[in-house]
Amino acid sequence: MRTENPAMCDWTNKMEYERWTQHKDGGRRYGHMTTNISECVNSVLKGTRNLPVTSLVKSTYLRLAELFVVHGQTAEPQLGSRHQYSQALVKAIERNLKDSRCFTVTVFDRHLLDYTVAEITPTGKFSLGSYRVSLRDRTYDCGYFHALHYPCFHAIACCAQSRLDWATYVDEVYSMSEVFKLYQMSFALCILEGLWPPYDGPTVNPDPNMRRAREGRPRSTRIRNNMDEADTSRPKRCGLCRQPGHTRRGCPQRGSTSGI
Repeated sequence: MRTENPAMCDWTNKMEYERWTQHKDGGRRYGHMTTNISECVNSVLKGTRNLPVTSLVKSTYLRLAELFVVHGQTAEPQLGSRHQYSQALVKAIERNLKDSRCFTVTVFDRHLLDYTVAEITPTGKFSLGSYRVSLRDRTYDCGYFHALHYPCFHAIACCAQSRLDWATYVDEVYSMSEVFKLYQMSFALCILEGLWPPYDGPTVNPDPNMRRAREGRPRSTRIRNNMDEADTSRPKRCGLCRQPGHTRRGCPQRGSTSGI
């Protein structure tokens, strides 16, 4: 990163490594990065975030109830078919099994399950070199197991060398039984508004100044964080010629390219 853009590297180093790197997250995120969850919520609740509070809560509740039913119906047949792991893990393991053939493995301690793995052909993810693997402690130099909690291609190569089952080193969170448990929760039916009990609390009137303007470009409702902050010291460039000092509308090259 520093080779590509030193300023960007200095900017990222100001944030705690636990917030944006997998190898420093303590194994708590299972591969999810800082904005994964917020982006997921943005996608699920898109179109409902500008509603009044009551409608927002109702829409969120109904949307979650719908998604839990759909995902539960998808997971139940897989569990009934005796699928052991989720499809996402199966695809990842298949890739790792293929890449594990590109290594030579040396056993250093067959009781403590310590190995070194040397790459004989480049996999596209690591440079040619040697990596230490400890299956007992579930630690590898590449850091994939610590972050994702399932064996990478280095670990799978070691399992093949010692004739061990790689499934032993997969976290139970990836099993279909655990996935199905997540979607077993049921949602109660909403009471129709006509059957609500009488309300005798305070009346809340919306502020008309907070109403969204009907003209012009609507404001973005995307959940932002400090990674979305623009660099004010960086000059703005024309969208057409990429030169600073003017915009696309006043670009001197606009007329010369209009006939193309």
